[in-house]
Amino acid sequence: MGEGMVLVVVALIVLRGMMKGVDVYGAFVQGGKQGMDAALRLLPALCAMTMLLAVMGASGLNRVLTSLLAPLMRLMNLPEEVTPILLLRPLSGSGSMAALQQVFAQCGVDSRAGRIASVLVSASETIFYTMTVYLGATNIRKLPWVLAVSLASYVVGAAVCGAVIH
Repeated sequence: MGEGMVLVVVALIVLRGMMKGVDVYGAFVQGGKQGMDAALRLLPALCAMTMLLAVMGASGLNRVLTSLLAPLMRLMNLPEEVTPILLLRPLSGSGSMAALQQVFAQCGVDSRAGRIASVLVSASETIFYTMTVYLGATNIRKLPWVLAVSLASYVVGAAVCGAVIH
């Protein structure tokens, strides 16, 4: 059923374009070219972010940051086990999923840490990745408050999570 719906939607788009006199194939090729150009512009920033994540993991910086953030975690009523998720989620979806699996293995899925970790991963965004992709694709370079507001809302969301989940 789902495959059939995809075919119907694509056929409707093509028919509508033809009815409007649009060179549908040419428009598709032009859109593909623009997508490739955007991907090439994003590649250096994505490589830098991937390198940062690898360096953080290999250097032990994650463990140092976890111990430094322990007082803040207690203040926000969050278990220390979810600290790696708080650190990784703004940077990497796959990294935060790996940290989520680690919390599940260490504490259990029904534990408070497991529930909080689940909410943090599912109700937050990979801020730096999203900013890299969207701002890079649009060539926007100066948005002074976007990162600060995004990170502040992320921390507030984590604090609310600590306050609400028992």
